[in-house]
Amino acid sequence: MDKKKFVKRAAIWVAVIAAAVITTLGLCFGRVIEGSLAAEVGKWVLMGVLVIGILEGFVYFLGPLIWHFTYGKRQ
Repeated sequence: MDKKKFVKRAAIWVAVIAAAVITTLGLCFGRVIEGSLAAEVGKWVLMGVLVIGILEGFVYFLGPLIWHFTYGKRQ
């Protein structure tokens, strides 16, 4: 597996898992603090996008390093 493919797959999986965790937390522990339910859902969506964006930054920064220690030494 080449480095690009590894980082893309890792980024997709991190985004999917983070979205599932954020959705689960929002459904189980979320309270309507905003004036309407639409504003509350919008807040959770924006928060999810920001958290996933930060995690994706870490993946694209650390992904090549992880690839090097797992697949790079085999080549």
